[in-house]
Amino acid sequence: MSKYVIYTDGAYSAKRNQGGVGIVILRDGQLLQKFNKGYKNTTNNRMELKAVIWALKAVQKEIDSLTIYSDSMYVIGCAILGWKRKKNQLEWLLYDEEFERAQKLVKNPIEFVHVKGHNGDKYNEICDNLAVRASQQE
Repeated sequence: MSKYVIYTDGAYSAKRNQGGVGIVILRDGQLLQKFNKGYKNTTNNRMELKAVIWALKAVQKEIDSLTIYSDSMYVIGCAILGWKRKKNQLEWLLYDEEFERAQKLVKNPIEFVHVKGHNGDKYNEICDNLAVRASQQE
């Protein structure tokens, strides 16, 4: 069994009305995979949440632990701090479904950690770059 850490980030380009998500998956401290995807007609908060949904989707087999890092207080607040989910209801429904599914495969409770964005955290910076690139793609 393994310990997984997944960094997530979302980005939005108002000029293009396009967003992107970026995730970086680490297994036992080693870089395993990077992923990004663009979305049209979206918002930054939706992209931050969509990135976490992709992180949860990545759990496909039993693992010991999962820690998800996000620089979005919106996501952290609504996911674990009891903030009201006033917008993005469809995405929150998807989040709840994926969280419940993933938690059944993770031996320990899934943890969330807030990381300060644009502050030199190596994997957060990689995620940001992936998300921004996805938001700029044609």
